[in-house]
Amino acid sequence: GGQRKLFAPFLTAEGGADMRTRLPKVGMRNVKTAVAVGICFLIFLPFWSSGGGEAAMVGPFYACIAAIICMQGSVEQSVRQGVSRLIGTAIGGAAGLLVLLVDDLLEIPLLTGVLLAGGVILVIWLCNAIHRPAASSIGAIVLCVFLINHSGDDRYLYALVRMGETAVGILVAVAVNRLLPDHREEVKNTPTAGAEGQGKNCSAPNKTTKERS
Repeated sequence: GGQRKLFAPFLTAEGGADMRTRLPKVGMRNVKTAVAVGICFLIFLPFWSSGGGEAAMVGPFYACIAAIICMQGSVEQSVRQGVSRLIGTAIGGAAGLLVLLVDDLLEIPLLTGVLLAGGVILVIWLCNAIHRPAASSIGAIVLCVFLINHSGDDRYLYALVRMGETAVGILVAVAVNRLLPDHREEVKNTPTAGAEGQGKNCSAPNKTTKERS
């Protein structure tokens, strides 16, 4: 009853367990994502493990997030996702710096929420104005990160560092997706696959020929 439904995805038609044929394989996108995340970590490891100072502010977190999001099924998709994320990061970063400046001038904590909401409206409007609506979400997130996640005299530097980390993650994802092979393309372009397709077409009965004969 209930146990059989629980293990149904791993059961064959005969009722036996066939874990090898039912469990998904580790695909190249999986491998590429892991490689990109590992590279981002290694790039920022010297800064992250420095132990203090301004260098300790630099870390792999946002680069790894950007690499995961930008790793798509093809290089073209990764480039499109990367471009949108870069544009969103730039717009959100610029709006975040502007909001930080106004917030420092006014120094009224209750207005921070109003400035944050106004900044989100500005980011989404700018992304739609340049016909990049896909960049609006990451732009608004970057704005919120700048204004909420850090405080103090060095938060302008913090904002610039976060933008740089995101850019590094995007570039790493696109480079890894471009350099590592994609076996799916090899399977699509194999002569065997084409021959099989031609064989299927040739084996189909020609109705017109039969009628003429």
